Amino acid sequence: MKMTSAYLGEIEVDESKIITFPSGIPGFSESKQFVLLEFPDNQMFHILQSVDDTQLAFIITDPYYLYQNYVFELEPSTIELLNIQDRNDVAIYTIVTVNKPFTDSTINLKAPIVIHVKENLAKQVVLQTDDYSSRMPINRPSREKEEK
Repeated sequence: MKMTSAYLGEIEVDESKIITFPSGIPGFSESKQFVLLEFPDNQMFHILQSVDDTQLAFIITDPYYLYQNYVFELEPSTIELLNIQDRNDVAIYTIVTVNKPFTDSTINLKAPIVIHVKENLAKQVVLQTDDYSSRMPINRPSREKEEK
């Protein structure tokens, strides 16, 4: 199907790749269907584009590129909602808040996006811990990355 992306303009999307957020994304509960799009020439970042609202798109990344020790447990209700049977069927992403300069950008480790890749079901979960912030730096000194 053809659709318009906030970042890529008009694109062709395979309908079987549509990811459903049964509860929407907090603050955007009216949009329940999204597609995960590749950024041209950049494998670290993706676009989570709403199918329902062409102006609604999030820049996301795999948090483990930046924070290798990022760990959390899913609530049983989330596991049930997303029909998760095997942890290998799950992809984790975090929303990027893009700032200028880009090195001042942050990622939201407090509320990761959990996607059951085989079922195309997803949920943004808000972690009930103070271990992570919604504004974790995207650009950390190399020494700090090694220590964490």
